[in-house]
Amino acid sequence: MRPLRKSSRTVVHRNPWNTVYHVEAEFGAFCKNYWVNVFGPRAGVVAVREGRVLLVRQYRLLIDGDSLEIPGGKVEDGEAPDEAVARECFEESRVRVRDLRPLVVYYPGLDNVENRTTLFFSEDVEDVGGFVPNPREILERVWMPIEESLERVFAGEITDALTVVGLLGYGCMVRAGSGKV
Repeated sequence: MRPLRKSSRTVVHRNPWNTVYHVEAEFGAFCKNYWVNVFGPRAGVVAVREGRVLLVRQYRLLIDGDSLEIPGGKVEDGEAPDEAVARECFEESRVRVRDLRPLVVYYPGLDNVENRTTLFFSEDVEDVGGFVPNPREILERVWMPIEESLERVFAGEITDALTVVGLLGYGCMVRAGSGKV
């Protein structure tokens, strides 16, 4: 059911990384209030080399620990998602991805997070060397067998949404096409 009326967006918070706005939607017999976090578009990449997927280890506050994740991040103004993910992957891991192919597009929350997320995969990757851990961002990079990464998703050891969607999407795509993974 679509609302009969929606209020205009009212910004209730803004900082350099996100904006929160409020909208009230009237459905006749009831109203719903929405507080939406706007982080802007994101992109991620499942980079695969010799049956292994590239993961980067980062500290994450909400789990108060390290998280293994696919490379990715914010799509800057004027940047296409594929350009952003190639840049992010190289910045985070010193791995160059080529022949990026679309994997899946999703929104992490359709009522409260305005964050269109585009995932790609690449099986044409080049480790250019020179990776140096950065405690402010990337602690380590790992080339993990794809099957092990999927097992870790189902074991609850890999829980980052971008990574879970990317790994499962890639696994399904490969299985549908060749019966492997």
